[in-house]
Amino acid sequence: MGKQAATIVDVARAAGVSPSTVSHALSGKREISLPVKERIFKKIRELDYRPSFYAQAMKRNSTGMIGVVVNECRNPSASLFLDTLAAELEKYSYKIVIGLAGLDHRKGEELLRHFSAGLVDGVINLLPQITPEEAQILCGSTPVVTNIREKLIPVRLDYDQLTRNILNYLWDLGHRRIGYITSPSRDPHRPDGEATRQIMTEFLKSHGEELDPRMIAEGDDSIEGGIAGTEQIMRLGNITAIFAGNDQTAFGIYRWAYLNGVRIPDDISVIGFDDVPQAATLIPPMTTVRFPVQELVTHTVKLLIAKLRQETLPPGQITLDMPLVIRHSVADRKRISAGRRKKALPSGKKNKTIPSIIL
Repeated sequence: MGKQAATIVDVARAAGVSPSTVSHALSGKREISLPVKERIFKKIRELDYRPSFYAQAMKRNSTGMIGVVVNECRNPSASLFLDTLAAELEKYSYKIVIGLAGLDHRKGEELLRHFSAGLVDGVINLLPQITPEEAQILCGSTPVVTNIREKLIPVRLDYDQLTRNILNYLWDLGHRRIGYITSPSRDPHRPDGEATRQIMTEFLKSHGEELDPRMIAEGDDSIEGGIAGTEQIMRLGNITAIFAGNDQTAFGIYRWAYLNGVRIPDDISVIGFDDVPQAATLIPPMTTVRFPVQELVTHTVKLLIAKLRQETLPPGQITLDMPLVIRHSVADRKRISAGRRKKALPSGKKNKTIPSIIL
């Protein structure tokens, strides 16, 4: 049997003061003489007294915690988002507690109900499978914000235009056989594969080409999924570029290339999505799309704090840019076909029609 935890009464008895004096010494709400305070804290250390989290929460009518329900944390982009979210909430004296649901709808429902049963002050729903309306019903009176999709002030991320930008960028560099590996969690409004297939079909048709459906592989946001998707696409032959639904998948393209003796970007060009820190450390550094993490986190937290404070925000929509970060993983096929075989290193000039950052 474990040792029984010390109580505030035990500390007060050992220090020769009242329990209320110990409470005031801990909270700082009332002035306590330095000798008495030192004696109290000495006994707290000796007895290993730990104030009850739930007792304090009931007294303050606040846990100081925000529940965040997310599908996974293994992806560097998810970790970056959660780190940024924790830092932003810290500005308002809140800490986060994370619930992992995967893409399991039932588990997501359970976590939202669990968090809203008095464990946290508010909830942030990052699950693509649960709508804002569902989240609100599940959380009841607990304030909840669904990332990106809040009806009051939704966020517009134009994935269709982003796909066109990437295709234009690759086409201008001479790429004609272009593959794509999807992300199941990238766009909560519609399946990534369906949306990208439509855009690629229209784009290629406008250039006198037809899309081979096998050039779009289903991914699962993992390195392994990137390897499998690359294997599928590369079997078609003459593929010169593959772009991916997230950087983790793109890392799988790099792994496949290494295992098969294929050079990046000479033999196959690669574009990712998210711009996680690891993207710049690959050899060669990877061209990718920068996801607006800080802007999105700031917006999400602003909405939640407004709900917690029962403040009203004016309705509207915000649009966030997703620029292409140009590094060294895309080759200029026009130069290669001309016999110069130069990599597509930054030229110092941006494409006027494509939001981009040259590093």
